[in-house]
Amino acid sequence: MIMVKDKIKVLVDTMPAQEAEQLFTYITSNFQLTSGVELWDAIEEVEPDEIDKQMMNEIQNDPDCQDFE
Repeated sequence: MIMVKDKIKVLVDTMPAQEAEQLFTYITSNFQLTSGVELWDAIEEVEPDEIDKQMMNEIQNDPDCQDFE
């Protein structure tokens, strides 16, 4: 199944935007999909542990992580 998904991703990446939009419309019209909002709502929120806090602190203090322009 993974190979099929990878092939679809490559196909969509290489097709013109108008055709990708048509494919998206076809898929969403013909298949029952779970919306992203429902998926996000199902994820349990947890407080960051010490490792998470340490990583966030390192990111905030690393100048290479501050410039995304």
